[in-house]
Amino acid sequence: MVNLFFVAFGAITGSFTGLIPGIHPNLLIPFSTILLPYFGQTNYFGFLMGLVISHYFLNYIPSAFIGVPDSESAVSSIPMHKLTKDGKGYEAVILAGMGGFLGIIFSSILFLIIFTLNLDLNSIYGILKPFLPYILIILIFTSIIFSKNKFWTFLVILFSGTLGISVFYINPSYNNTMAVLFTGMFGIPFLITNLGRKKLGYQYMSFPKLNGSYLKSVVFGTIGGFLRIFIPATGGAQINYFLSKLIKEENIENFIVSQGAITLSNELFSILALVLIGTGRSGIAETIKNLNLEYTAFDIFGSIFLASGLSLLFLSTASKYVLKNINRYNYGDISKYLIIFCTFLIFLLTFNNYFTYHAVIYIVSISIGIICIKKQVNMSNMMSVLIFPTIFYFLGIY
Repeated sequence: MVNLFFVAFGAITGSFTGLIPGIHPNLLIPFSTILLPYFGQTNYFGFLMGLVISHYFLNYIPSAFIGVPDSESAVSSIPMHKLTKDGKGYEAVILAGMGGFLGIIFSSILFLIIFTLNLDLNSIYGILKPFLPYILIILIFTSIIFSKNKFWTFLVILFSGTLGISVFYINPSYNNTMAVLFTGMFGIPFLITNLGRKKLGYQYMSFPKLNGSYLKSVVFGTIGGFLRIFIPATGGAQINYFLSKLIKEENIENFIVSQGAITLSNELFSILALVLIGTGRSGIAETIKNLNLEYTAFDIFGSIFLASGLSLLFLSTASKYVLKNINRYNYGDISKYLIIFCTFLIFLLTFNNYFTYHAVIYIVSISIGIICIKKQVNMSNMMSVLIFPTIFYFLGIY
């Protein structure tokens, strides 16, 4: 049984890392493994759960106030930034946090239904597995068809996919390669574009009005997070993008709520996928699998609920503090220091592990991310970096 102190400690740690733009959970996990011998397997599992869940909750603050998304919030960051420009940044953050918390609750209910009905998801996955590459190909073409800038969307998908094939399929990838890619693609480019900005603008501390339609957004977001366990290489941002087209979700507030739900339910189901189909769907899930960490279903849900409750509290408190103080500092300087900090972390991870190889990947990733921003292409399209090699793998192409 997980000691709840370690879950709380992980949540507190994740609340700090989530506030740092450009930091992806895959960058944190390799550093956190040094704690494993001191914590023990079960307690380290609780710490890891608290860390990742809290990180995703608190990461909505930089997504709203600085506009730096990760692979999961790449779609919602733009709507959140729009509300922030209208002085409603606090509302945007609370909506995302509320969606995430409700997403955890609905995901737990969905899991209990699956468990009660004794559904054999492993068999369902086995049936779907031969069709997965074709499903992924359809998703790629759908992204291009629905995009407003089809030419540059195609190029971003092509560039990202080619990079992914080179890194994950043709050449060897290493423990920290994913962290280098995601930090380069989803973190640094936004920081670079913010170098010329000085101030955020006045913000109202108004709580969002509750709307019954938010429940619909949460339900669809939860379903999207669940579907992710069957579709490898896709991100929560992509799933939410396709769902928004399916249910014709155009309202910014509802979109943010659904993204919050899909991000956290996606993370929960990516871990539960280890139990349901024997395959993880995220960095933390793979870490749990590779380290053979000991856990039970009670450990998972106990850790998740505690971490989610604490994270929602941290999110509300931290967002108010950030809003009251952010305009005391120069936006460009904040971005500059964060670029240096993130790059330094990448250096620490890779200086003794094929540094030159990872430095090239880092630069190429940043370049693709900058193109994505400058040409106003949906950033979730950069997840092709994982989709292309996955398609090649399932088709047996070499």
